[in-house]
Amino acid sequence: MLYSDFERLISTPRIVKYLAACGNNTRKAMTLYRANIRLSTEIFSILCLFEVALRNAIDIHYRGKLGNNWLFDAIQPGAGHLHTVGCEKSLNSAENAIAGLGMYYSHDKAIAELTFGFWTYQFASKEFAAAGSTLLSVLPGRPFGTNHTKVFKKLASINRIRNRIAHHEPICFGTPLSISTMYATQKYNQIREILQWMGIDTKAFLYGIDGFQQEKEYIDGL
Repeated sequence: MLYSDFERLISTPRIVKYLAACGNNTRKAMTLYRANIRLSTEIFSILCLFEVALRNAIDIHYRGKLGNNWLFDAIQPGAGHLHTVGCEKSLNSAENAIAGLGMYYSHDKAIAELTFGFWTYQFASKEFAAAGSTLLSVLPGRPFGTNHTKVFKKLASINRIRNRIAHHEPICFGTPLSISTMYATQKYNQIREILQWMGIDTKAFLYGIDGFQQEKEYIDGL
């Protein structure tokens, strides 16, 4: 495809960073744009498994600690732990997920409706304390001294690249503007690290879907 056609379809504001990072080489800019999509696809595939594993671990933990309907109970006025001051964001997310299901509500469906951001915030100070300060037990392999705040910051960092990919933003640039996979590699390593903290055999769990290294090396070689 001619670069002029590619630019028209993608838009000038979206492709201009790629062009600048590639020294105004139009063919290389198109190659990098496509490579960024492939790298994003690799990370998002891993995130799909990671997010499900994390939310299931949290759900199983709170089922044991708070009961099988812990999410529904958490939003009940007066008694629900998400009515604790400072938990408003999580409260609204849970209320909206349950209300949106209406007559089709079930605990499992509500769990599936909640975003990665919600699960991240269960390690934030207010939510963590409101639910009993027990959630770190879902990370039995965490290094000694790792507290909920450190976990929250790592998950929030992972959520940021998730949002970048979901909004078709690049993850192949460094600062100053240049071709770099450093940012993507950092987030990739953070995902694997949390999986290991969960006691999961990362290599086995990601078997058949983890092609990150191949795409990383391709971009690094451009």
